[in-house]
Amino acid sequence: MMQAVPVTALIVVFLASLWRGYSVARSTGDSAWAFGAAKGGQRLAGLVFAISIAVLGIASGLAAMQPVTRFAWVGALLAVAGTVVVIVSQIQMGRAWRVGVRDGDAPLFVRHGLFRFSRNPIFVGMILLGLGIALSASIWWGWVALLAFALACHAQVRIEEAHLSKSFGAAYDQFSSEVPRWIGISK
Repeated sequence: MMQAVPVTALIVVFLASLWRGYSVARSTGDSAWAFGAAKGGQRLAGLVFAISIAVLGIASGLAAMQPVTRFAWVGALLAVAGTVVVIVSQIQMGRAWRVGVRDGDAPLFVRHGLFRFSRNPIFVGMILLGLGIALSASIWWGWVALLAFALACHAQVRIEEAHLSKSFGAAYDQFSSEVPRWIGISK
């Protein structure tokens, strides 16, 4: 049972993200799936992001079928915590939620809720979820996928922050100077 928590959490995040995308599209008339039109570094980050999530999904599925490992409860706890952070952050973003960025597409940047503690709580939550999966699976390639995922998140965050700085100027730059990129880690 404990081993199934990370794969269940990953499925919940996937379904929540689909629902948020649908909700944003319905309320704004715009697609929330900006990765589809991505080019250059964002396209590469999106590809690594997708592949590493797929690999983590396989690892979590395999872990669910194995006997409980030594770190299963820690992995389950991290996976649940990451899932909660992702879903709460997605909700707090409201109509600003996007997967990727497009030129001219920056309805607003969010400063309330979890965004008071991290400029990127969705990515923080997803990395926590990935860490939970890697711990539960205890497979070397699960750890490699987590590292690739974290690097893709970091690359995407830099792209998104440049986009927000360009779109909102001094207001976003001020926000960046006050709120860490991750949690307690500024630049």
